Amino acid sequence: MKTYFVWSLHIVIWMGYSLVELLSKRDQLTSKIILFLVFAYLAYGIAEINVKSKRLALMMTGTTSAVCLTCYQLILFCTA
Repeated sequence: MKTYFVWSLHIVIWMGYSLVELLSKRDQLTSKIILFLVFAYLAYGIAEINVKSKRLALMMTGTTSAVCLTCYQLILFCTA
């Protein structure tokens, strides 16, 4: 049950990241990388607190970030 809760929180976090990145189109690449790292650390921290396993938290964070960012890029590609 906790894993579904963490997955839901990660989806919300990565959609928030997508919104922030969408609003900051004129930022440099370094600031976008720093922003990604901040959101990834937040997602990892939330997962680690809830599932109490560093390995599972890292796998969940990596998976959800890859899925959400892939969907974000597909949406940008289709609307361009």
